[in-house]
Amino acid sequence: MPNFYGFTIDPNLALAIGGVLIVIGLAFAFFGRGIWSALMAVIGAALGAILGYLFGLSFGSGSSILAIVLALVGGLIGGYLFGKIVKIALALVMGILAAALVFVLFGTPGTAIGGDARTIGAVIAFFVVFAISYYFVDELIAIITSIIGGLLAALGIYIVLGQGYGLMAGIIAILIFVLGAAWQTIKLRRQNAIKKAMTTPQGAYAYPPQQQGPPPPPPP
Repeated sequence: MPNFYGFTIDPNLALAIGGVLIVIGLAFAFFGRGIWSALMAVIGAALGAILGYLFGLSFGSGSSILAIVLALVGGLIGGYLFGKIVKIALALVMGILAAALVFVLFGTPGTAIGGDARTIGAVIAFFVVFAISYYFVDELIAIITSIIGGLLAALGIYIVLGQGYGLMAGIIAILIFVLGAAWQTIKLRRQNAIKKAMTTPQGAYAYPPQQQGPPPPPPP
C-alpha cells in the first residue's frame, strides 16, 4: 500500500485520487485558458454562496430560510462576476503581489527605508504590474494554468506511486508545465492570427479588362 509519512492509503483509493488529479492536471496544463473562466465562475459562486449564507444567518437572526435564499443569490452573483471579470481579477492579484513584494524589499515597518518611499514604490509597482499583466493576461493565464496543471499531475503521480518517487514526480511536473505552456501559447498565437486575418479589410480585387472583339468593318 502507498505510504505517506506514516499514513497508509488503500491502493484503490490512491489510484482513484491520483488518477483524478492527473487528468485534472493535464486538462489545466494543455487547455487551461479554455476552462479558466469556468473554474473562476465556480470559485466565485462558492464564495458568493458562503458569504450570502453567513450574511443571512447574521442578518436574519439565525433564519435558515433567509440564509439559503441569500446563498443562492450570492452564488449567482459571485459566479457571474468571477466569470466575467476574470482577467481584471487576475491582473489585480498580480498587482497586489507586486506591491506586497515592494513592501518586503523595503523592509519591515520598523526598519523600512522610509514610509513615503515605501508607499510610492508599492503604488507604482501595483499600477505597472497591473497594466502589464492585463495586457498579457492571456499569456499569463496560459503560464499559470500550466504551472497548476504540472503540480496537480505530479501530486497525482506521487500519490499513485508513493514515497520514493518525488524526484520523478518533480521532473514530470516540469515537463508538463513546459509542454502545456508551449502548447497553449502556440494555440493562442494561432487564434490571434486567425482573428487578425478576419478583421483585416481585404483589398479590392482588380478585374482584368474585358477583351474587345475586332472593330466592325467600315460601311460600303
